[in-house]
Amino acid sequence: MSAPTSSAGPSMEFVENEKVLCYHGPLLYEAKVLKCKRFHKNSPSPSKGPHYFVHYRGWKSSWDEWVHQDRMLKWDEKNLAVQKKLADEQRATKDGDRKPEKEKSNRGHQHRESISQKDKEPLPKEPKPAKPPPRAKKAVKEEEGYGTELYNWNPPVKKKVEVKLVVPEKLKAVMVDDWEAVTRNGQLVPLPRQPCIEDILLEFQELLWTLPVSGGPSRRDENVPLFLIGIKAYFEEALGAHLLYRFERPQYADMLRKYAYGPNVSPEQVKSNTKLYGAEHLLRLLVTLPYLMASTPMDMHSMNIIREYSNHLLEFLAKNKDRFFLTQYEDTSSTYLSLARG
Repeated sequence: MSAPTSSAGPSMEFVENEKVLCYHGPLLYEAKVLKCKRFHKNSPSPSKGPHYFVHYRGWKSSWDEWVHQDRMLKWDEKNLAVQKKLADEQRATKDGDRKPEKEKSNRGHQHRESISQKDKEPLPKEPKPAKPPPRAKKAVKEEEGYGTELYNWNPPVKKKVEVKLVVPEKLKAVMVDDWEAVTRNGQLVPLPRQPCIEDILLEFQELLWTLPVSGGPSRRDENVPLFLIGIKAYFEEALGAHLLYRFERPQYADMLRKYAYGPNVSPEQVKSNTKLYGAEHLLRLLVTLPYLMASTPMDMHSMNIIREYSNHLLEFLAKNKDRFFLTQYEDTSSTYLSLARG
Protein backbone atom coordinates (compact mmCIF):
# COMPACT_ATOMS: atom_id res chain seq x y z
CA MET A 1 0.00 0.00 0.00
CA SER A 2 1.45 3.37 -0.91
CA ALA A 3 1.79 6.29 1.46
CA PRO A 4 -1.09 8.79 1.65
CA THR A 5 -0.44 12.13 0.10
CA SER A 6 -1.72 15.61 0.76
CA SER A 7 -1.51 18.91 -1.00
CA ALA A 8 -0.75 20.70 2.28
CA GLY A 9 2.66 20.46 3.93
CA PRO A 10 5.65 18.25 3.10
CA SER A 11 5.09 15.20 0.91
CA MET A 12 5.28 11.68 2.29
CA GLU A 13 8.78 10.44 1.47
CA PHE A 14 8.46 6.83 2.67
CA VAL A 15 6.03 3.98 2.05
CA GLU A 16 4.81 0.97 4.00
CA ASN A 17 7.24 -1.97 4.30
CA GLU A 18 10.18 0.26 3.32
CA LYS A 19 13.48 -0.33 5.14
CA VAL A 20 14.78 2.95 6.57
CA LEU A 21 17.19 4.46 9.08
CA CYS A 22 15.54 6.15 12.05
CA TYR A 23 16.95 8.36 14.80
CA HIS A 24 16.31 7.14 18.34
CA GLY A 25 18.27 9.27 20.77
CA PRO A 26 21.58 10.33 19.19
CA LEU A 27 21.93 7.18 17.06
CA LEU A 28 20.45 5.80 13.84
CA TYR A 29 18.83 2.36 13.78
CA GLU A 30 17.49 0.09 11.06
CA ALA A 31 13.69 0.19 11.02
CA LYS A 32 10.73 -0.91 8.91
CA VAL A 33 7.79 1.34 8.07
CA LEU A 34 4.54 -0.33 9.17
CA LYS A 35 2.07 2.54 8.70
CA CYS A 36 2.05 6.01 7.15
CA LYS A 37 -0.08 8.92 8.30
CA ARG A 38 -0.16 12.70 8.13
CA PHE A 39 -0.75 14.22 11.58
CA HIS A 40 -2.97 17.30 11.57
CA LYS A 41 -4.03 19.92 14.08
CA ASN A 42 -6.13 17.59 16.20
CA SER A 43 -3.65 14.70 16.17
CA PRO A 44 -2.26 13.60 19.59
CA SER A 45 1.30 14.67 18.78
CA PRO A 46 3.39 17.79 19.49
CA SER A 47 4.57 17.77 15.86
CA LYS A 48 2.43 17.80 12.72
CA GLY A 49 2.96 16.57 9.19
CA PRO A 50 4.15 13.19 7.81
CA HIS A 51 4.53 10.48 10.47
CA TYR A 52 5.39 6.79 10.22
CA PHE A 53 4.76 3.90 12.58
CA VAL A 54 8.08 2.03 12.61
CA HIS A 55 9.47 -1.20 14.01
CA TYR A 56 13.16 -1.22 14.99
CA ARG A 57 14.99 -4.33 13.86
CA GLY A 58 15.99 -6.49 16.83
CA TRP A 59 13.72 -4.60 19.25
CA LYS A 60 10.51 -5.83 20.87
CA SER A 61 7.29 -4.69 19.27
CA SER A 62 6.56 -2.68 22.44
CA TRP A 63 9.10 -0.17 21.10
CA ASP A 64 7.22 0.37 17.85
CA GLU A 65 6.32 4.05 17.62
CA TRP A 66 5.10 6.92 15.48
CA VAL A 67 8.00 9.11 14.39
CA HIS A 68 8.11 12.33 12.42
CA GLN A 69 9.57 12.26 8.92
CA ASP A 70 12.47 14.48 10.11
CA ARG A 71 13.79 11.58 12.18
CA MET A 72 14.05 9.24 9.20
CA LEU A 73 16.59 8.75 6.43
CA LYS A 74 16.60 6.68 3.27
CA TRP A 75 18.48 3.37 3.39
CA ASP A 76 21.50 4.08 1.19
CA GLU A 77 25.30 4.08 1.40
CA LYS A 78 25.50 7.77 2.27
CA ASN A 79 23.18 7.49 5.26
CA LEU A 80 24.73 4.19 6.38
CA ALA A 81 28.00 6.13 6.64
CA VAL A 82 26.24 8.62 8.94
CA GLN A 83 24.96 5.73 11.07
CA LYS A 84 28.46 4.30 11.40
CA LYS A 85 29.98 7.68 12.28
CA LEU A 86 27.46 8.28 15.07
CA ALA A 87 27.88 4.73 16.40
CA ASP A 88 31.68 5.08 16.45
CA GLU A 89 31.45 8.35 18.39
CA GLN A 90 28.97 6.80 20.85
CA ARG A 91 31.28 3.82 21.34
CA ALA A 92 34.24 6.11 21.95
CA THR A 93 32.18 7.95 24.55
CA LYS A 94 31.32 4.73 26.35
CA ASP A 95 35.01 3.82 26.44
CA GLY A 96 35.86 7.20 27.98
CA ASP A 97 33.07 7.01 30.56
CA ARG A 98 33.74 3.40 31.62
CA LYS A 99 33.91 2.96 35.39
CA PRO A 100 37.05 1.75 37.27
CA GLU A 101 37.76 -1.97 37.43
CA LYS A 102 36.77 -2.27 41.09
CA GLU A 103 33.17 -1.27 40.26
CA LYS A 104 32.59 -3.96 37.62
CA SER A 105 30.85 -6.42 39.97
CA ASN A 106 28.35 -3.78 41.10
CA ARG A 107 27.80 -2.65 37.56
CA GLY A 108 26.79 -6.15 36.46
CA HIS A 109 24.16 -6.33 39.19
CA GLN A 110 22.82 -2.90 38.35
CA HIS A 111 22.63 -3.82 34.68
CA ARG A 112 20.51 -6.92 35.41
CA GLU A 113 18.11 -4.75 37.38
CA SER A 114 17.99 -2.04 34.75
CA ILE A 115 17.11 -4.29 31.81
CA SER A 116 14.04 -5.51 33.65
CA GLN A 117 12.58 -2.01 33.51
CA LYS A 118 10.49 -1.51 30.38
CA ASP A 119 11.27 2.19 30.17
CA LYS A 120 14.99 1.65 29.68
CA GLU A 121 16.08 2.15 26.08
CA PRO A 122 17.50 -1.08 24.58
CA LEU A 123 20.42 -0.82 22.22
CA PRO A 124 21.39 -3.39 19.59
CA LYS A 125 24.36 -5.51 20.56
CA GLU A 126 27.70 -3.96 19.71
CA PRO A 127 31.17 -5.48 19.54
CA LYS A 128 32.93 -5.49 22.88
CA PRO A 129 35.03 -2.29 23.00
CA ALA A 130 38.72 -2.38 23.65
CA LYS A 131 39.87 -1.70 27.21
CA PRO A 132 40.05 2.08 27.61
CA PRO A 133 43.08 3.91 29.00
CA PRO A 134 42.95 5.03 32.65
CA ARG A 135 40.68 8.04 33.05
CA ALA A 136 42.54 11.24 33.74
CA LYS A 137 41.54 13.69 36.41
CA LYS A 138 39.78 16.77 35.15
CA ALA A 139 42.47 19.34 34.60
CA VAL A 140 39.99 22.23 34.88
CA LYS A 141 38.72 23.10 38.33
CA GLU A 142 34.97 22.62 38.69
CA GLU A 143 34.54 25.84 40.63
CA GLU A 144 35.83 27.76 37.63
CA GLY A 145 32.79 26.54 35.75
CA TYR A 146 34.22 26.20 32.24
CA GLY A 147 35.24 23.03 30.51
CA THR A 148 33.53 20.68 32.96
CA GLU A 149 31.11 17.88 32.13
CA LEU A 150 31.79 18.15 28.41
CA TYR A 151 30.56 15.19 26.43
CA ASN A 152 33.23 12.46 26.33
CA TRP A 153 35.59 14.57 28.44
CA ASN A 154 38.66 12.35 28.79
CA PRO A 155 41.94 14.28 28.46
CA PRO A 156 45.11 12.24 28.05
CA VAL A 157 46.79 10.99 31.20
CA LYS A 158 50.34 11.61 30.07
CA LYS A 159 51.39 14.97 28.75
CA LYS A 160 54.79 15.42 27.20
CA VAL A 161 54.66 19.20 27.35
CA GLU A 162 52.30 21.41 29.31
CA VAL A 163 50.86 24.26 27.27
CA LYS A 164 49.28 26.94 29.41
CA LEU A 165 46.70 29.35 28.04
CA VAL A 166 45.44 32.45 29.80
CA VAL A 167 41.64 32.50 29.75
CA PRO A 168 40.29 36.01 30.55
CA GLU A 169 37.86 36.17 33.45
CA LYS A 170 34.99 37.40 31.30
CA LEU A 171 35.37 34.33 29.09
CA LYS A 172 35.27 32.07 32.13
CA ALA A 173 31.92 33.69 32.96
CA VAL A 174 30.78 32.99 29.38
CA MET A 175 31.64 29.31 29.82
CA VAL A 176 29.62 29.14 33.02
CA ASP A 177 26.60 30.70 31.30
CA ASP A 178 27.06 28.33 28.37
CA TRP A 179 27.08 25.30 30.66
CA GLU A 180 24.00 26.43 32.57
CA ALA A 181 22.00 27.22 29.43
CA VAL A 182 22.62 23.81 27.86
CA THR A 183 22.82 21.38 30.77
CA ARG A 184 20.44 23.01 33.27
CA ASN A 185 17.98 25.00 31.18
CA GLY A 186 17.75 22.59 28.24
CA GLN A 187 18.56 25.29 25.67
CA LEU A 188 20.74 25.25 22.57
CA VAL A 189 23.00 27.50 20.55
CA PRO A 190 20.93 28.22 17.41
CA LEU A 191 22.64 26.83 14.31
CA PRO A 192 23.97 27.82 11.87
CA ARG A 193 25.60 30.60 13.92
CA GLN A 194 26.34 34.10 12.72
CA PRO A 195 29.09 35.07 12.94
CA CYS A 196 30.45 31.58 12.42
CA ILE A 197 33.95 30.43 13.35
CA GLU A 198 35.18 31.06 9.81
CA ASP A 199 34.05 34.70 10.07
CA ILE A 200 35.63 35.16 13.49
CA LEU A 201 38.98 33.72 12.40
CA LEU A 202 39.00 35.89 9.27
CA GLU A 203 38.44 39.00 11.36
CA PHE A 204 41.13 37.85 13.79
CA GLN A 205 43.57 37.38 10.90
CA GLU A 206 42.91 40.92 9.65
CA LEU A 207 43.47 42.27 13.16
CA LEU A 208 46.85 40.55 13.49
CA TRP A 209 48.26 42.45 10.52
CA THR A 210 47.39 45.77 12.16
CA LEU A 211 49.17 45.06 15.45
CA PRO A 212 52.58 46.70 16.01
CA VAL A 213 55.63 44.50 15.87
CA SER A 214 56.21 44.84 19.61
CA GLY A 215 52.62 43.97 20.55
CA GLY A 216 51.76 41.32 17.98
CA PRO A 217 52.67 37.64 17.69
CA SER A 218 55.96 36.64 16.15
CA ARG A 219 56.60 35.89 12.45
CA ARG A 220 53.04 36.65 11.39
CA ASP A 221 53.63 36.20 7.66
CA GLU A 222 54.70 32.59 8.21
CA ASN A 223 52.70 31.51 11.26
CA VAL A 224 49.26 33.08 10.84
CA PRO A 225 48.11 30.81 7.97
CA LEU A 226 49.45 27.71 9.72
CA PHE A 227 47.72 28.60 12.99
CA LEU A 228 44.34 29.24 11.37
CA ILE A 229 44.52 26.00 9.38
CA GLY A 230 45.45 24.14 12.57
CA ILE A 231 42.58 25.61 14.60
CA LYS A 232 40.05 24.67 11.92
CA ALA A 233 41.46 21.15 11.69
CA TYR A 234 41.39 20.70 15.48
CA PHE A 235 37.79 21.91 15.60
CA GLU A 236 36.59 19.57 12.87
CA GLU A 237 38.21 16.58 14.58
CA ALA A 238 37.31 17.46 18.18
CA LEU A 239 33.72 18.71 17.86
CA GLY A 240 31.88 15.41 17.76
CA ALA A 241 34.10 13.62 20.28
CA HIS A 242 35.11 16.29 22.83
CA LEU A 243 33.31 19.63 22.52
CA LEU A 244 29.61 18.81 22.80
CA TYR A 245 27.44 18.44 25.85
CA ARG A 246 25.31 15.31 25.82
CA PHE A 247 22.16 17.40 25.35
CA GLU A 248 23.57 18.77 22.07
CA ARG A 249 24.07 15.39 20.41
CA PRO A 250 20.72 15.23 18.55
CA GLN A 251 21.30 18.77 17.25
CA TYR A 252 24.75 17.72 16.00
CA ALA A 253 23.25 14.69 14.23
CA ASP A 254 20.69 16.98 12.63
CA MET A 255 23.44 19.32 11.39
CA LEU A 256 25.26 16.37 9.81
CA ARG A 257 22.07 15.32 8.06
CA LYS A 258 21.25 18.82 6.79
CA TYR A 259 24.71 20.03 5.78
CA ALA A 260 26.99 17.04 5.33
CA TYR A 261 25.55 13.56 4.75
CA GLY A 262 21.83 14.08 4.19
CA PRO A 263 20.15 12.64 1.07
CA ASN A 264 19.42 16.11 -0.32
CA VAL A 265 22.94 17.54 0.22
CA SER A 266 25.00 17.77 -2.95
CA PRO A 267 28.83 17.91 -2.74
CA GLU A 268 28.88 21.65 -3.45
CA GLN A 269 26.38 22.28 -0.64
CA VAL A 270 28.39 20.54 2.08
CA LYS A 271 29.36 22.91 4.92
CA SER A 272 32.18 22.42 7.38
CA ASN A 273 31.51 22.65 11.12
CA THR A 274 33.47 25.92 11.26
CA LYS A 275 30.74 27.44 9.08
CA LEU A 276 27.94 26.11 11.28
CA TYR A 277 29.20 26.78 14.81
CA GLY A 278 30.24 30.04 16.45
CA ALA A 279 32.19 31.61 19.29
CA GLU A 280 30.61 29.44 22.00
CA HIS A 281 32.07 26.22 20.60
CA LEU A 282 35.31 27.90 19.50
CA LEU A 283 35.90 28.90 23.11
CA ARG A 284 35.30 25.32 24.25
CA LEU A 285 37.99 24.23 21.80
CA LEU A 286 40.51 26.77 23.06
CA VAL A 287 40.17 25.79 26.73
CA THR A 288 40.46 22.11 25.72
CA LEU A 289 43.32 22.68 23.28
CA PRO A 290 46.24 22.06 25.70
CA TYR A 291 44.96 18.54 26.43
CA LEU A 292 44.29 17.77 22.78
CA MET A 293 47.79 18.93 21.86
CA ALA A 294 49.34 16.76 24.53
CA SER A 295 48.18 13.64 22.69
CA THR A 296 49.87 14.62 19.41
CA PRO A 297 53.56 14.22 18.50
CA MET A 298 54.13 17.96 18.25
CA ASP A 299 57.52 19.62 18.72
CA MET A 300 58.12 22.40 21.23
CA HIS A 301 58.41 25.09 18.54
CA SER A 302 54.99 24.29 17.10
CA MET A 303 53.42 24.18 20.56
CA ASN A 304 54.84 27.60 21.39
CA ILE A 305 53.36 29.04 18.20
CA ILE A 306 49.93 27.64 19.02
CA ARG A 307 50.17 28.86 22.62
CA GLU A 308 51.16 32.39 21.54
CA TYR A 309 48.45 32.74 18.89
CA SER A 310 45.78 31.06 21.01
CA ASN A 311 46.33 33.58 23.80
CA HIS A 312 45.95 36.41 21.28
CA LEU A 313 42.76 34.78 20.00
CA LEU A 314 41.37 34.50 23.55
CA GLU A 315 42.05 38.20 24.12
CA PHE A 316 40.34 38.99 20.82
CA LEU A 317 37.25 37.01 21.83
CA ALA A 318 37.14 38.72 25.21
CA LYS A 319 37.34 42.21 23.69
CA ASN A 320 34.51 41.37 21.29
CA LYS A 321 32.42 39.39 23.76
CA ASP A 322 29.22 41.35 23.14
CA ARG A 323 29.44 40.86 19.36
CA PHE A 324 30.50 37.23 19.22
CA PHE A 325 28.68 35.48 22.07
CA LEU A 326 24.98 34.84 22.56
CA THR A 327 23.11 36.54 25.37
CA GLN A 328 20.08 34.28 24.93
CA TYR A 329 20.06 30.63 23.86
CA GLU A 330 17.05 29.14 22.06
CA ASP A 331 14.48 27.01 23.83
CA THR A 332 13.92 23.46 22.63
CA SER A 333 10.67 21.73 21.75
CA SER A 334 9.12 18.95 23.81
CA THR A 335 10.02 16.57 20.98
CA TYR A 336 13.69 17.49 21.22
CA LEU A 337 13.67 17.26 25.02
CA SER A 338 12.30 13.72 24.94
CA LEU A 339 14.79 12.77 22.22
CA ALA A 340 17.83 14.23 24.02
CA ARG A 341 16.96 13.07 27.51
CA GLY A 342 15.17 9.85 26.68
